[in-house]
Amino acid sequence: MRRYRETHPVLESRMNSVRRRMRYNRRWLERRTDQAIIPLEIQEYIGISEIQGEVLIVSRDSRQQRRIKELLRSENYRFDVAWDSDQAIGFLKLGKYRLVILDRIDERRRRAFYYLRRHLKHIKVISIVNGNQLASESMKWGGYSFLLHRDFDLEQLRTCLISSLRLHHPVCRLLKNGETCNRSCINSYMTEENYTELEAFDPNVAMLEPTDTEVPPDPMNPLQEDSQQNL
Repeated sequence: MRRYRETHPVLESRMNSVRRRMRYNRRWLERRTDQAIIPLEIQEYIGISEIQGEVLIVSRDSRQQRRIKELLRSENYRFDVAWDSDQAIGFLKLGKYRLVILDRIDERRRRAFYYLRRHLKHIKVISIVNGNQLASESMKWGGYSFLLHRDFDLEQLRTCLISSLRLHHPVCRLLKNGETCNRSCINSYMTEENYTELEAFDPNVAMLEPTDTEVPPDPMNPLQEDSQQNL
């Protein structure tokens, strides 16, 4: 019986490394392909004419969806619902949205958040989080505001809707400064122009906006994933 020569340990190690990279790249390409056809699937099953636009809800929690949808209907806002980050990005590619309500409690939705802050900075993001650390990180990377825990106060969300969509405030300045919501942003009826005038007198009021080079780490980039695991 013919005996096969044993592979040199160094060569075997290199071959194993190549096989791992091939498996990773194959999975990465399959995932990219699946993500690329999601907008087509939305058009097929929902219809491009049925996409509402304006507000996008991203959550797997049906109870959470129901609470938010009831509030949006009562305020006469149009909305769509996505169940995960991939579907959310599909909707964002097809519709025109002004606000995204992102449920980040069970899943941090890093990919959806990164896509919004990298490519669609004009869309405001309200994150639903379960702790102050993720809340502060959301605000650091350009989020509009945040809501704490699943049983968040619906009146705070109503305040955020009025402040962001009707009064066009660039950011919730109370939450940005680590303070609690007291509805002053709508009780004072200050518009974005009012804040601009206020900043001229008090530079401490101004909030730095994220730049093109100041974005969250890309969750699809394994090199960034290894170096920045916090977001």
